[in-house]
Amino acid sequence: MNPLPKPISQFLKEKHIVSFTAHYQEDFWPANCFYAFDEQKVRLIVMTRTTTRHAQLMLKNSHIVGTIAGQPNKIKDMEGIQFTALAHLLENQEERKKAFDIYIKKQPLAKLVNSDIWEISFTEIKHTSNKLIFANKTHWIREEINNPHL
Repeated sequence: MNPLPKPISQFLKEKHIVSFTAHYQEDFWPANCFYAFDEQKVRLIVMTRTTTRHAQLMLKNSHIVGTIAGQPNKIKDMEGIQFTALAHLLENQEERKKAFDIYIKKQPLAKLVNSDIWEISFTEIKHTSNKLIFANKTHWIREEINNPHL
């Protein structure tokens, strides 16, 4: 796996809500979830029940796309990511526990909620930031592949 650039890692640590879209055939559905970032595995941990529309779609097709962004008032403060990822329901008890432990450090009230635990493993990320240089872009891909979009 390629190392995650520091600007992307820092951004993911600072935020806590991910927006993504799941799809299967002609059915698409967006979702917003609280998340915890697992830097070691370059993934997000989210909680959502398998009965939700987006979870039903992710069970049929794990490929998702999404964004994470703030809501700044000034253009110079704009920053965000666009990503592709694979979403998987964590069913193995040991994996669930490890992921839940990461999640409750960021979202402690989750201890009170009974929900399913998912991992969103990034496959590609494009980070845009206006903080230092206007429209500065940083790209990351999990594995070296021939990608015509980079």
